[in-house]
Amino acid sequence: MPTDGSPIVDAAVLAGRFGLTPDLLLDHLRRGFVRSRVEIGAGDDAGKRRLSVRIGNRVWIAIVNENGCVLSEEMQYSGMAPGGGLG
Repeated sequence: MPTDGSPIVDAAVLAGRFGLTPDLLLDHLRRGFVRSRVEIGAGDDAGKRRLSVRIGNRVWIAIVNENGCVLSEEMQYSGMAPGGGLG
């Protein structure tokens, strides 16, 4: 992790989670199609970070430790809810 505590995810690893090439992921980043959030753990989760990366209707969520190692991960999909609203 950099000195500010923000985790770094290799572009090839992140691209693979979304079924993209690293070049296509970087293109999506340049175009503003990628949104991300980092949440800092407290209490029992101190030293951990939850990363959420959204591209389109997919969100990759990972829990990483202070060394940047992925402890768990999942891919979530959002879409239309019954009745036509966003889910």
